[in-house]
Amino acid sequence: MREGIDDFSGNAENLAVKTAKTQTEGQDFPENLRNPTAKTAKTPSEAGQLGVIAMWSIEFGYVSLHDPTTGEWHDIQTKEAPSWALWEARKRKELYKDGNRKAFRLTSREMEEIWEDELTPEPEGIVEDHPVEKEESENAP
Repeated sequence: MREGIDDFSGNAENLAVKTAKTQTEGQDFPENLRNPTAKTAKTPSEAGQLGVIAMWSIEFGYVSLHDPTTGEWHDIQTKEAPSWALWEARKRKELYKDGNRKAFRLTSREMEEIWEDELTPEPEGIVEDHPVEKEESENAP
């Protein structure tokens, strides 16, 4: 049994020597690979373009609000969330289910346009799709 352990430790030493010989200096890597940035961080301009938006949180019972000044997301319980945030979270989910795959990336301005379109009042009274036909007695000579 001791021989197996010695063989294993000898292999580990060989691997360490081989990987230490790998040269990375002097190789030409693109700038973004030499200095990686955080994937979750958004630039201030991207965060500002989204505006203050709301969508359902990953955590059940919460709504996520986007802060355009910092680009951070804040979770608020649904019972404490403003009514506009609940409406917007529901609408984004509805739009996505209806086939709009960019529903969760719509800006605050785009969501406001959708809200205004839904807010327009229906015409009052009876609206006929077909014009009213004149009576035959009026057309007779």
